[in-house]
Amino acid sequence: MADLIVSGGTVITMDGGRRVIPDGAVAVAGGKILAVGPRAEVEAAHAAPKRIDARGKAILPGLIDGHAHAGHGLVKTMGSGDSEAWSEACRVIYTLASPPSFWRAEAALAGLELLKFGVTTSVMLLGGGDSIGRVDDPAHGDAHVDGINAIGIRRVMVLGPTRPPFPRPYRGVDGSIRDVPFEQQAETIGTLVERHHGKGRITCATLMPVYREATHDPAKVKEIEAQGRIIRDIGKKAGAPFHQDGHRSGSIEMADRMFGLLGPDAWLSHCTDLTEADIDTLVRTGTSVVHNPSAIAAVRGHCPAIAMMDRGVTVMIGSDGTAPDRSTDMFRHMFQAMRYHQRAARDERLLPPGKALEMVTIDAARGLGMADRIGSLEVGKEADIITVDLTAPHMLPANMPVHRVVYFASGADVRDVVVGGEVLMRDRVAPHVDEAGIREAAERETAAMLAQSGMADMIAEDPGWGRTRR
Repeated sequence: MADLIVSGGTVITMDGGRRVIPDGAVAVAGGKILAVGPRAEVEAAHAAPKRIDARGKAILPGLIDGHAHAGHGLVKTMGSGDSEAWSEACRVIYTLASPPSFWRAEAALAGLELLKFGVTTSVMLLGGGDSIGRVDDPAHGDAHVDGINAIGIRRVMVLGPTRPPFPRPYRGVDGSIRDVPFEQQAETIGTLVERHHGKGRITCATLMPVYREATHDPAKVKEIEAQGRIIRDIGKKAGAPFHQDGHRSGSIEMADRMFGLLGPDAWLSHCTDLTEADIDTLVRTGTSVVHNPSAIAAVRGHCPAIAMMDRGVTVMIGSDGTAPDRSTDMFRHMFQAMRYHQRAARDERLLPPGKALEMVTIDAARGLGMADRIGSLEVGKEADIITVDLTAPHMLPANMPVHRVVYFASGADVRDVVVGGEVLMRDRVAPHVDEAGIREAAERETAAMLAQSGMADMIAEDPGWGRTRR
């Protein structure tokens, strides 16, 4: 007997045959998918005490966001579009003005946003990238896990040291400011990996800052090589994957040649203006890529995602969110990716909707090393399922369901969310979540952060009325 049946909708399986089943159904038992097929067949073979009526909806695997940042949810409105000032604010806030309560409130808020958007698995770096991770004390990572567990979606928490030089000043949980060396950051990372990796719906990954200097200081290279070995070993011993944020222009080839960081358990973000040697390295090492088409990095440089995929590299899509100009709505980022590459090549045939959908489902699962568990609706996989309304005016007429889901849907069209067989949202209501409490905590922690950082002036809004440039 099944525990749950989702039936009556158009099932977009993302399985090996990429089956699209009109009037289909998915049966779930023990948190895993028990059957997928035409509704009549599934319902004849299985009964369940819980049902989701998906008539007029698409039934999909949960979406996957391959790269985003914890912390950003409470700072995303700062800076009025000045990306350099915003990045500096993140550095100050994440090291000096973000106690554990900040990280818990932000994780719950960001997790609720993802849940509402149908993102059932997300990658979040604990901080603002490869230079300002919050890894001085395990309390902040613990708080982040508490916040996301209150929502119930899957999380890949990425943990890495700050960029040299060391030590770096942090305000500790007791309120004092102290210099934190690399060794303490590595110890914190190891503690968090041991404490949370593979526990419930939390996966951990380790991270090293991207090295991309044009000239090589032998002493610095030696330091980074030694640190990279330590961080990589922490992950490998726990079976945790590896991530890097911000590759461009030769840095991928260097990461492999100089530091030996790459491999099939690794995925790299942004990857703009790559050299042929960079792409050759990805192919040879089996390293995957997360393309963030809506990020500022994709404006400053071009990610050759099409060329990489044509060479067999697994490329997923990430939101790089949240940020002052983007949310974690993966429908938005799919469309952005399509137009990004079509415009760059002046070729509207590039990146058809089916491929874009693969990049936030089965390809993303493959890139994260989870394709045996998630990313498609197949028997034996974890029951991560979403439904998308196909009846709203912007979703009609009622034909070409994949086309409509990718081109016309938004996160607001997601109606139901199931993670590991647990119904987390039904008709856009998440009964286990105290939404009002999450909003109140987010506002409270934001106010405290602005006061402690002295950056309240950065929320003064300048829309740019009447100007063509900021």
